[in-house]
Amino acid sequence: MKFLKSTPFPELKTKRLLLQCPSLQDSNDYHQILSCSEISRYSDVPHNPTKKRSERFVSWMSKLHTRGTGVGWIIKLHSTSDTIGSVRINSIEKKASCGVIGYEIHPDFWNTGYATEALRAVVDHAHGNMELNRLQAWTTEGNKASEKVLLNNGFQYEGTQRSRIRFKDQFWDIRLYARLAADD
Repeated sequence: MKFLKSTPFPELKTKRLLLQCPSLQDSNDYHQILSCSEISRYSDVPHNPTKKRSERFVSWMSKLHTRGTGVGWIIKLHSTSDTIGSVRINSIEKKASCGVIGYEIHPDFWNTGYATEALRAVVDHAHGNMELNRLQAWTTEGNKASEKVLLNNGFQYEGTQRSRIRFKDQFWDIRLYARLAADD
């Protein structure tokens, strides 16, 4: 596996998007994304997070690469440089060569293919440059849009884990999706 924390941060580009290293300057824009009730509906993102919480999240994302524990990208439009979301390899199990994926896109940009495009760039980078064998992600019941993004990127549904996580004062079943480097 070629993931070394001493390597330069991997900026990724697609036809319409720039995936860049998060910085504290992104905190205000990212707070607007995290504050959307549609974002927190199916995830462990709190309803109406404080600005401080959003800043901590951006700070955490910006340190994943330098710590060697993952990689986080802020997603910007090529055409305007507007921040529309983030995509991450939240954690990496080095012995298993496995990365856990997460992402958010502002609802104004849903149904545009941006989430699929951003995740495709991360998948290609993770399986190619980072030589990760397995990528996995989870959704909660009812999040059909996120499931579609995963399926469009070659992830396969592997099963439901009952009451696997707890947030918003309740237990949630999660639907596990994964893809292998050999799935290409």
